[in-house]
Amino acid sequence: MQIVVLVEDRRTERFFRSLLKQWGFDLRKVRFEPAPAGQGAAEAWVRKRYPLEVQYLRSKNYQSQGLIAVRDGDSEGPARRQLEMDEELRLAGKPNRHEGEPIALPVPTWSIENWLLQLLGQPDIDEKPTTATGRPWKYHYEQEWPDERAALKRACSQWSPPRPEELPSLQDGRRELARIRGS
Repeated sequence: MQIVVLVEDRRTERFFRSLLKQWGFDLRKVRFEPAPAGQGAAEAWVRKRYPLEVQYLRSKNYQSQGLIAVRDGDSEGPARRQLEMDEELRLAGKPNRHEGEPIALPVPTWSIENWLLQLLGQPDIDEKPTTATGRPWKYHYEQEWPDERAALKRACSQWSPPRPEELPSLQDGRRELARIRGS
């Protein structure tokens, strides 16, 4: 299967690269498209790029193709971010994605670090922008897991099975990625 992965940042790219590799995808058939640094809001870049990639996917009649478009949830969360993606398709004159389309819209909320910390077994992770001490989750992640390669490998190994106490955005992300993974 050939997949395009749109992401806001390199850490999110590295996480999805590790996850797809763990699932057995041939990474030579995956095209990662991170938002260009220093050229405006990364989430807006993913949002604007999405209709183009959907059009390309649909032009290939889904021949072993897939699309993953990842945007941080920030204060909006998955439902709002996914509606924004639907709106981008509508503005481009394209129909919304339908149930069987291999298009996934995972939305880590607040950011990918929240997902990573939860997958790594850190207690008291929530979907707020900062920890109880007021530090960003990114800072906490980098302090607790300085070896990112090892952290990503371990986090990806914890993807399954889901846990009932997971972040709502992680639960939603699992459902979204099942559109690509097929399980």
